Amino acid sequence: MTQTKILIACRIFEDELNAILKSNRSVEIHWIEAALHADLPRLKEVLSEELSICASAGEKIYLLYGYCHPEIDEMCRSFGVERMAADNCIHALLGPGKELIEQDNTLIMTPGWIRAWPGIMKALNWNEVDVRINCGRYRRILLLEPGIRPLSDEEILHFIDLIQVPIEIEPITLDYFNDRANRLFGRS
Repeated sequence: MTQTKILIACRIFEDELNAILKSNRSVEIHWIEAALHADLPRLKEVLSEELSICASAGEKIYLLYGYCHPEIDEMCRSFGVERMAADNCIHALLGPGKELIEQDNTLIMTPGWIRAWPGIMKALNWNEVDVRINCGRYRRILLLEPGIRPLSDEEILHFIDLIQVPIEIEPITLDYFNDRANRLFGRS
């Protein structure tokens, strides 16, 4: 009998995790809403609560989350959680050393991030003007597209209209992410 593993993950990875896990029933995923890094006290509260709930199950807990909170490693140690080491979600997908972040005034995003943008705006209490002021320094947005659930033309055009920055699409594979996730909590 295979023991169930508990994985707590940021919902930003939902499409990618579902694609690489497929029908792996030995991993029970607990999702944390995306964009909580915009509200550190709320992130700590939600993450601590989820860790506490999962720890009460007595199973091994794994965490798929970047360094989105300065106390994330301390929280993991206190609950005996193993975390996939990644500075951020882009490094989790592509690997460290992929220094695309803000290179040449480029904002790197995934379809999940673009879909999470309304939640980000709500968490930051931003309107369209705030988005344009804060993102106006970018020359372009590089959309890393793994091809799982591509954005529709309408979603892309709506986001371009909101942010006022052109989007370039770059296909990616999930090879690194798949390898790291399987190393983290194993394949059954």
